[in-house]
Amino acid sequence: MSERPTLLNGYLGSQLGFQELGLATKSHKEAEFETSENEFVIKLVASLPVKITTKVINEATGKESQERVFIQTRGQDISLLVSLDSPGYHKLQIYGLPASEQSKQLPGVFNYLINCTAMPRKSRLFPKQFAKWKEGCALLEPFSLAGDGLSGDVAFRVIVPEAHAVAVTIGESWTHLEPDDRGLWVGRVQGVEQYKGKGLSAVLNANFDEEDESKYFSLLQYSL
Repeated sequence: MSERPTLLNGYLGSQLGFQELGLATKSHKEAEFETSENEFVIKLVASLPVKITTKVINEATGKESQERVFIQTRGQDISLLVSLDSPGYHKLQIYGLPASEQSKQLPGVFNYLINCTAMPRKSRLFPKQFAKWKEGCALLEPFSLAGDGLSGDVAFRVIVPEAHAVAVTIGESWTHLEPDDRGLWVGRVQGVEQYKGKGLSAVLNANFDEEDESKYFSLLQYSL
């Protein structure tokens, strides 16, 4: 059993700016909790438009990661899908600013301490999220391309409002997704496993400008 870390006074829970941003906890109201699940969802609610980032710190190793949390926003609801890589204590730090702020430096607004007691699921590395992704986009699949078990074609299903084209790139290879009648961009990327171990990433990109079909913004970046 790992030992609980010593924390600074005031570290846990709401920090300066949390309530001012219109944020509130919806699911995990206690800032310190124990779980027998290494993958779970923490839900927040935001009464004002905000941008959120997170960081997970493994207390046993000191390793920090932003790929252990995937953030989804639907209206006022913010979901943090968390995947921890080992039992023991982990810090989850949440950072936020008003959506209108241009600064890339987000102050800390809430801190959790999580004691994970079991590993019933294989841990996952989620894709890196770029600024454009956080403007109303949503991911249905896939949530991870990392690991050795990946083979065959990989299905992509995403919501990208106001996009004129959406594509997945791996190196020089492009796979264009197609819009369906449900408002999703869908498609299958073939042979992803052939790119593993070559220092490449899979990137989800979108074009928002009908007059410049060559201009794409990176939305998500997957580790392979």
